[in-house]
Amino acid sequence: MERMDLELTEVCRGVYQLRLPIPFEDGHVNCFLLPRRGGVLDMIDCGMGSEESFALIRAAIREVGGPRGRLGRLVVTHIHPDHYGGAGEMTEREGAELYLHRLEVPMVHPRYLEIEQLVEEVGRYLELHGVPEEDVDFLKNASRHFRKFVRPARPRLQLDGTEVLELGERRLRVEWTPGHSPGHVCLFDLGSGILFAGDHLLPELTPNIGLHPQSTPNPLDDYLAGLRRVAELRPAMVLPAHGAAFTAVTARVADLVRHHERRKAQIEAIVGDGELDAWRVAVAVWGRRENLHDMRMALQEGLAHLQSLSFEGRLEKRATPAGITWRRR
Repeated sequence: MERMDLELTEVCRGVYQLRLPIPFEDGHVNCFLLPRRGGVLDMIDCGMGSEESFALIRAAIREVGGPRGRLGRLVVTHIHPDHYGGAGEMTEREGAELYLHRLEVPMVHPRYLEIEQLVEEVGRYLELHGVPEEDVDFLKNASRHFRKFVRPARPRLQLDGTEVLELGERRLRVEWTPGHSPGHVCLFDLGSGILFAGDHLLPELTPNIGLHPQSTPNPLDDYLAGLRRVAELRPAMVLPAHGAAFTAVTARVADLVRHHERRKAQIEAIVGDGELDAWRVAVAVWGRRENLHDMRMALQEGLAHLQSLSFEGRLEKRATPAGITWRRR
């Protein structure tokens, strides 16, 4: 692979950003290499499980660590394909030790290996929330194709949060930030104040926060609490998984909090004095998307906001085996 294909930048002393190609978001995911002595490099996230990504990672290892460069520790912020997909290759072929939050670990097998039970569980979940019968089969299989981009691996160390890890020449504290995924973690540099934010805090995009069979019971409130906790750290700089590094953390967190508050107010108004299922709410907010995968993401996002509203007591969640609906209290 030619050098011009390698998007590798030293974003600050001893931290190299490697941009790897993905088929969604802004077309790239940012992974980070942190060298230590002897040509050993620690890594944060590892892109999708594709030969193109693997070749770029190996080229970056040689570029930073020299011809004998090798991976040491690999910390994955969460198990979505663009962050975790190459973990099997990196552990088996490159010898990396995988670190992963313990709440992500039990999701790997049903999501990427034996998925039939999860597919059926998702199908039932979609039916409960009002998805039309003719759309359920497609929607419940909407994520099946992502399996080809994931080569799973067992973690060498399972994280809870608050651990202080030595990566490269830095001491990084694990910050558990659920919402986008139950075991999502950020890494905060105790010396420089740099925050490796994964998908939790992005400069332009709003990460999908969805309620679904593998999520926490109230993912939106979890996410908002994590945002406020990260803001309290007062990071000097944020290195996100998508987009450019940024420093205006307080303003960005405030923007995201306001966005979700506006969305909740919009959904509360849509429910009005009626009683709606989540599918009808999602269609009212985002419209009927041609891409049904996007529609499933919209449904899950709508559900997260509805759930938050019910926790606040602004909506009542009515549940029977026949279906789940929402109305004002």
